[in-house]
Amino acid sequence: TLGQGSIEFVVEPKYDGLSIELVYENGSLVSAATRGDGRTGEDVTANVRTIRSIPLSLLDSEGESVPSRLVVRGEIYMRLDEFNSLNRRRLQDGEQPFANPRNAAAGSVRQLDARIPRSRPLHVFLYEVPQCEGRSFPTHWQVLEAMPRWGLPVNRAMQSLVQGIDQALEYYRDMEDRRDDLNFEIDGVVIKINSLEQREKMGTRQRDPRWAIAYKFQPRSDTTRVKDIIVNVGRTGALTPVALLEPVHIGGVEVSRASLHNLNLEIGRASCRERV
Repeated sequence: TLGQGSIEFVVEPKYDGLSIELVYENGSLVSAATRGDGRTGEDVTANVRTIRSIPLSLLDSEGESVPSRLVVRGEIYMRLDEFNSLNRRRLQDGEQPFANPRNAAAGSVRQLDARIPRSRPLHVFLYEVPQCEGRSFPTHWQVLEAMPRWGLPVNRAMQSLVQGIDQALEYYRDMEDRRDDLNFEIDGVVIKINSLEQREKMGTRQRDPRWAIAYKFQPRSDTTRVKDIIVNVGRTGALTPVALLEPVHIGGVEVSRASLHNLNLEIGRASCRERV
């Protein structure tokens, strides 16, 4: 479509957390919403304001004026060591532990009481700017360079600018090798065209851009024994069978419960994927 032999890409981890969109007007945070169905999300502005790494006002540094309107997307997550500490405290208090960091982050942000997310170790990495009024940039890489100067948290250490798909795939393999050494969950990499002009030519599908692709890792798995099966009753009355497991560590997270919506049992053993 672009008529070029080699394309410049920006590659970065695909974070396994809660997708969030922030809107700043004249430098001030005015709204925050989850991704939802891709068109309509939940308004979580009050809770997001309690996350310390998200600035309520953008910095207006010398030579880097703040856009009049800025829409920025990212991922709210929990660090693995903090997630494990949170679960230990919940067990000591007689509460159910969270199944994984993603569920813990998502559940915290969606609480009705803003004191709950304020008390939990939530962080954010921001990685995309779909709208920027009052400033213009030729490439996504230059946007990423500007974001920290506005005070926005960007994981610059793990983002790379590469030439062609072969270098992008090399980055993917490197991230897969490093995955278990990270203090946060990732489940793949994202490959994006760097040129914003080329992105405009590529356009979008109904929900997703044609200029970016998420390349996921193979799911991590382990095997353990089912000790018991219980039924949870949701707020709407929905019944969910849950397996109580002999604890097993997958990717630095202890898994002791598994939803049985997707039952995969064989002679008293259950295969546990990382998101259970």
